[in-house]
Amino acid sequence: SLGARMGRMSKLRFTIWLLTAGLLGAAVPWETATPESLGLDGKRLAAMTKTLAGRRTQNFLVARRGKIVHEWYAAASGPEQRHYTASLAKAIVGGMSLALAFQDGRLQPDDPAWKHIPAWRDDPLRSKITVRHLATHSSGIEDAEQGDLPHEKLPGWKGAFWRRKPDPFSIALRDAPVIFEPGTKYAYSNPGMAALAYVVTAALKGAAQADIRTLLKQRILDPLGVPESQWSIGYGRAYELDGLQLYANWGGGSFTARAVACVGQLMLQRGEWKKQKLLSAAWVDKVTAYAGTPLPERRPSQPAPGSGLGWWTNFDGVWKKVPDDAFAGAGAGHQVLLVVPSLDLVMVRNGGVLAEPGEGLGFWGAVERYVFGPLMEAVLQYP
Repeated sequence: SLGARMGRMSKLRFTIWLLTAGLLGAAVPWETATPESLGLDGKRLAAMTKTLAGRRTQNFLVARRGKIVHEWYAAASGPEQRHYTASLAKAIVGGMSLALAFQDGRLQPDDPAWKHIPAWRDDPLRSKITVRHLATHSSGIEDAEQGDLPHEKLPGWKGAFWRRKPDPFSIALRDAPVIFEPGTKYAYSNPGMAALAYVVTAALKGAAQADIRTLLKQRILDPLGVPESQWSIGYGRAYELDGLQLYANWGGGSFTARAVACVGQLMLQRGEWKKQKLLSAAWVDKVTAYAGTPLPERRPSQPAPGSGLGWWTNFDGVWKKVPDDAFAGAGAGHQVLLVVPSLDLVMVRNGGVLAEPGEGLGFWGAVERYVFGPLMEAVLQYP
């Protein structure tokens, strides 16, 4: 009986068994397999999951060769439960919509942004900003942050951006200052991503899918078999500006772990899904490769990756245990999607911050210690 089984298993192992046996519902269908059948160490994955469960993790999923081999959910979560994605949206919303706009010939990486934001054309700095700069945090547009102040307490335009009043896009385009020459430095910028969302949407004018949400639904998520109940973007609403329906691409997303894994698997398969070509392989390669823009500051506790176009990339092996073809999306609270093509591996982790305050780990240092490193140690077979 289920009760007898539960008596013999830890809660962790029992939940994994239920999922593998198909006794817990999952809205997004995946084939499953045992870790060992696909060259992974199940005991190491279970030990890793135990550690993650003690570090505010809500869900953890590993897929290899297109099959889920390990899946765990905390008591408050589940396979049909959406989790906020924070800045992971920059990849799965911003990066994916950008790739489609490139594929459709509506944008090119080095197009000046002013082609779609006419007010920038005569500005001495904004006129130099390209699509590449916006997608790689090298535009020079100041971020809407101020020390450790929470968003709701930020003054001026920065607080208004996060309160989204009147709307975050006009604030990003008109109020956020440009603080350095575009393309000369790396500086993380949420308003820069908002400007990118505006540019992509403006480029979609006249298209069959004229806004980012419709584009992603019809071209990516519907073909992947992800129902609307399993995802949401843009803080759940559109903002109308200049006749455009604008959705946030820097945050405000909510996806199930399996829905995120589907996006990762599509990118691993270079745009192909069940014999359908949803994205061109050439553009998948382009957006997930190093974009050639300035790198963020690095230190041992913060192995910060290079920027692709909406994605992070391990092109120079800064994540030491991870193959250098890996790419990722990530957001505050350590919402992480990792894709490793050479290992045919996709991983999703959602929850709260992994590291404790006294550990001295930066964002990527904590991911490397508690997620990437242990995951790579569970790989038994290459590829």
